Amino acid sequence: MNKIKLLIITIVINLAFVSFAYAETIKFSVGNWEGDTKKGKAHGKGVLTFDNGLIYEGKMSKNKIHGVGKLTTLDGEVYEGKWKYGKLKNKLDKKTRKVIELGTTGRYFWVRHEVRGKDTVSRQWFPAEEKNGSYVLSAAGEKQMNAAIKKKKGDAVKGSSGGAAC
Repeated sequence: MNKIKLLIITIVINLAFVSFAYAETIKFSVGNWEGDTKKGKAHGKGVLTFDNGLIYEGKMSKNKIHGVGKLTTLDGEVYEGKWKYGKLKNKLDKKTRKVIELGTTGRYFWVRHEVRGKDTVSRQWFPAEEKNGSYVLSAAGEKQMNAAIKKKKGDAVKGSSGGAAC
């Protein structure tokens, strides 16, 4: 009788920790997901095999690549780490990073670079392009950085009182 009670208690405890995600296949416009699903969406761990041969192994959240995962390209490059809503940001050095973007629809894979801003916007990142073996601000990055600097200066002016109180 004690063995039966122990078995029932074990089953009840195990059921409390069961995830309600199910493994199945979901077809996206860019490829197939084989893995956990929840409410008809890719959610949990699995493998997304793209129609062009790219392979993503890792976590998804509500059909978005989100969490720890690894992307292997056709030429054997591997991008591994924590993806945030389809983006993986890898620092190349203190001032440059590579951003890999991966999605389940439309333009689903692209690589771009960003460089850290200067002066008052040194904590922000801006679009970059390669020139002579290094990365520099692109025209769009230059425009964005100048707008960010101008905004910072405007915020600083608004924040000062400008005179004595009566």
